[in-house]
Amino acid sequence: MAQTHFSRRQWLQTTASASLAAMSSQQSRFANAADSLGADRPLLKSVHEDIVCKWSPGHPRHDHQLIFPLDEERLLLVWCEYYANRPSLLERTPTSKANQASDEMPCRISAKVSADRGRTWGDSMTLQENHWQHNVKHPNLVRLSDAEILFGYVGWDSNSQRNVFLKRSTDNGETWSEQVQVSEPGWYCNNADRAMRLSTGRVLIPAHGPFEKEYVGGTTYRGGDLHSFVFYSDDGFRTWKRSSDSMTAPGRGCHEPTIVELNDGRLMCFLRNTNECLYRSYSDDGGEHWSTPQPTELPAPESPSCVKRIPGTGDLLLVWNNVASKSNWPRTPLTAALSHDEGETWKHYQDIDNRSNFDAAYPSVTFVGDEVLIAYYTRSTKWARDSEVTLKTFPLDAFYS
Repeated sequence: MAQTHFSRRQWLQTTASASLAAMSSQQSRFANAADSLGADRPLLKSVHEDIVCKWSPGHPRHDHQLIFPLDEERLLLVWCEYYANRPSLLERTPTSKANQASDEMPCRISAKVSADRGRTWGDSMTLQENHWQHNVKHPNLVRLSDAEILFGYVGWDSNSQRNVFLKRSTDNGETWSEQVQVSEPGWYCNNADRAMRLSTGRVLIPAHGPFEKEYVGGTTYRGGDLHSFVFYSDDGFRTWKRSSDSMTAPGRGCHEPTIVELNDGRLMCFLRNTNECLYRSYSDDGGEHWSTPQPTELPAPESPSCVKRIPGTGDLLLVWNNVASKSNWPRTPLTAALSHDEGETWKHYQDIDNRSNFDAAYPSVTFVGDEVLIAYYTRSTKWARDSEVTLKTFPLDAFYS
């Protein structure tokens, strides 16, 4: 039977009654849509901030960014740079709804270098050109050695073919191998700055896709029924496997996972969903199997989080949209919190961005010496789908105040 494609809005409408019971406990916990944690949170003061990827008619949307240390002196900013592909698009403004910069708009993966800890950036270069019907997005970089780097991304052709690919550099990013397809043919999504290397040497590429009995992702995208899992490898992705099971929840399911390795060797995963809070799952075996995701006390819209371990202190840093909502919005405030007990509790709530008239979402986090570089997409709430990438740099000590 032919698969039917549903929009996100249609999926939410058709699954609302099915997910009502599961969400009732969250509704009592988060009484109104403006609920968030950390009363009277301060706005964290940055030592530097800049819009590092700016809007223009020719490049109307920028997002899915990461900052990767090339060496002790240089940082590589990598992001998704959408581009106009016909003359009429050059007449748009950021608020134009017609022909707006949708998810399917042509996009390449671009990059630029900083030699001063992100204060200034050089010219842009193309890291991965778009060879697909829609675009190429969701960059991830994982360092295996001083010279060897893995570069993952997603190439999008259609509602049934959106696959994960990988390249390898053995000269610290100067040149790259031919790409290989990691995913079995299907529809998948990654998220930038989420791939990681465990203490065992295992490399994880978190992913999600629509559920199919044969394998997650092996069917047409339908707007929901999303399951999360990881591709994993113990030999630097010369060979790889995928999780034996997957993570999901009522509503649209669970997607855009972010993972951190705990001190006891377990993996902790936070998941985007439509149930007004972040869901959480654990793996005891390096991502091969996952526990059933459970709701947390962390209010959230349908928007992804980012969790990292802080070098030196060993504490966990979580950055997410700290507001309860069943929909994608609001995507403000963007809040940071620390955990001293491996994610059991969270403290030191402070906002990275709390402008009520701006979206601030999809954060990436990079530690450079005694500073924390947090980048995320921003756009006025009056804009269409157009966006820019904002970078803020904070002293590490500020997160403990």
